[in-house]
Amino acid sequence: MSSAEKTLPVSIVILTLNEEVNVEACIASCAESDDIHVLDSGSADRTAEIARRCGAQVWEHPFESFGRQRNWAIDNIPMKHEWVLHLDADERLTPELVSEMRRTLATNPKEAGFYLPNKLMFMGRWLRRAGAYPTYQMRLFHRDRMRFCDYGHGQRELTSGRIGTFQEPYVHYAFSKGLSDWFDKHNRYSTLEALQVLGRDADHWTIGDLVSSDRIARRRAWKAFGYVMPFRPQVRWFVTLFVLGGILEGRAGLSYARLYGTYEQMTSLKLRMMRARKLESTTGFEMEQAPGVRAPGAVVSDPTREAADGGGAAQRPLGAAGLPQTRPEPSPYSFREKLGRVIWMVVGKPLFRASFHNWYGFRRRLLKLFGAKLGKGVAIRPSVHVEIPWMLEIDDGAIVGDEAILYCLGRIRIGKRAIISQYAHLCAGTHDYTDPTFRLIRSPITIGDDVWIGADAFVGPGVTIGPLSVLGARSSAYKDLPMQQICVGNPAKPLRRRELEA
Repeated sequence: MSSAEKTLPVSIVILTLNEEVNVEACIASCAESDDIHVLDSGSADRTAEIARRCGAQVWEHPFESFGRQRNWAIDNIPMKHEWVLHLDADERLTPELVSEMRRTLATNPKEAGFYLPNKLMFMGRWLRRAGAYPTYQMRLFHRDRMRFCDYGHGQRELTSGRIGTFQEPYVHYAFSKGLSDWFDKHNRYSTLEALQVLGRDADHWTIGDLVSSDRIARRRAWKAFGYVMPFRPQVRWFVTLFVLGGILEGRAGLSYARLYGTYEQMTSLKLRMMRARKLESTTGFEMEQAPGVRAPGAVVSDPTREAADGGGAAQRPLGAAGLPQTRPEPSPYSFREKLGRVIWMVVGKPLFRASFHNWYGFRRRLLKLFGAKLGKGVAIRPSVHVEIPWMLEIDDGAIVGDEAILYCLGRIRIGKRAIISQYAHLCAGTHDYTDPTFRLIRSPITIGDDVWIGADAFVGPGVTIGPLSVLGARSSAYKDLPMQQICVGNPAKPLRRRELEA
């Protein structure tokens, strides 16, 4: 076979951003191509230097989105071949895939492109089950027959041509840069995905698509269906482990299921917050994570019109200093706290709520596992909402009734033999309404020994209720209440001394 026949007739484009740990191995796996390009998004490390040293041509273009980046490569990079393969730097070609590409392209195919399966690698093994193999991606295409559009955190193909499917996979090392990088990327991805769902841009689908013989259509329909399904993160975790069989892949499968459930939880929470706040645009944290993306229905400012309107004051309420009521506050939580809360929401809370009503010991052990400090004989009903377990301390013999809310953004301490009745709300967090960043204030709540908090009562942040006191049903305590008093009202005030019979 001549050298020309050995050359893979494919131009390869590798998308990079700070990929010095991956780019050399990725280029090496593409050695049979004579036209390798690296499209860099502004790396601050040695990515471009290493790529040039390995013989690749390096191009730079600011990253806007995956769809736009791929289209820019098609339109602006001079390529030797009609067929183009796009890779990320953490992906590798295999000799078997190269052989299949050579055989297929030798037949002068009329397809616009080909879906390629990928093997997800994690903790030193291939996650065939947990990774839902084969998961197909559009990577090999004819440059005159294919374009891309943005979709969620990725892209979708735009073509009127037929699309084929390859059998041999490429290899994906999604965790090659560590878990921190994975969380950073999926934090951004979850914002983009939530924005897409909020804008109702998802493909139209029917119940029939859920059982379609077309694997791509079937996967997309199930993804769309997932957004209208309750307990989506928990279902995703269950499906990954027990339907796909990830549990058979040991610790790697279990860990990946937790990570995937975490991502789904991030997406669901952001979507819920966006809907609840009826966002007109994405601001602060979300906009930082999704540059260049505008939320559906966002109002785009027109400087000329604003000037004519006197600054647009009629559309945007301003404070006394000419500032909007709120500006984004940097997150007050550490990465460890964020991760702990996500794991609690995805794993701990579902187990807590699913437990039988009299499994008090199980719920105590579960809360302790997440850092709560609980005394002997504490009885907490399964419908109780606990926000951050490690901020909760309950002494011996205390009881927390059905549907009570322990919103422990700050520390909540409940004394011995205290009773928190059904639907009571202990809220240890508020915001500084004088601060334009709406700064979170986490103030502790202390409930003394032998206190009784009545049904549907509210205890605000920073409040201490003295031992033996009673806060009547539907009463609200915003300031400290003295010991051994029966207190009622909104705001609650002492009514009379509480006397216990001998």
